[in-house]
Amino acid sequence: MYRIYPTLINSFVLYEQQVLDAQGNILVDLWEIIDRINRVKKPTTEAQQKGIDFEKAVVTGENEELFGEKIIEKAREFLPAKYKTQFYTEAKYKNCLIYGFVDLVGGDRAVDLKSTRLYEPNRFALNHQNLYLLGLQKWGVKTLDYIITDFEDVYQERYNIKTYDFTPLYRQIDAFVAFLEQHRKLIKDKKIFDKKGDSNQLSLF
Repeated sequence: MYRIYPTLINSFVLYEQQVLDAQGNILVDLWEIIDRINRVKKPTTEAQQKGIDFEKAVVTGENEELFGEKIIEKAREFLPAKYKTQFYTEAKYKNCLIYGFVDLVGGDRAVDLKSTRLYEPNRFALNHQNLYLLGLQKWGVKTLDYIITDFEDVYQERYNIKTYDFTPLYRQIDAFVAFLEQHRKLIKDKKIFDKKGDSNQLSLF
């Protein structure tokens, strides 16, 4: 069994599609994706830190002064009345265990807080965090909401377990597993290869 978290597959998709950054450089090359698989620690970028600070400001009120007051207030308006934070979930696809933490879960909704330099509608339509819906349905969760800010405004994207098509995500997982096997010799962090995984564990598929 392979143990995979969604942001890793998202990184693999950037590698596979050879996505370029604003300067025209490949965003994730072979060695970058190998480093991410191997959990090589790297300094937090300014953009990453801003996203972390935004989440803390919305949920805990910490460092609210770093953002426009209306941004934080508007983001909070999208949240459930009551919720739990950092909710662990996992789901199984073929021989892959997909696991991770959702920012918030309340009622029949899960919520993930995001920040981006430039927002475009449906930005997270193919985000692999949408797979969390499969693990959360046993808790009565029906939708995953992304609450997104570009620090000028706040946007919402909602994906429903009943209508969402997971097929493109499954194909990318299959491609990622093939990549893992092809580059197994370069993978030093063997936690991604879970030999103890029980093939009968979780039966969501």
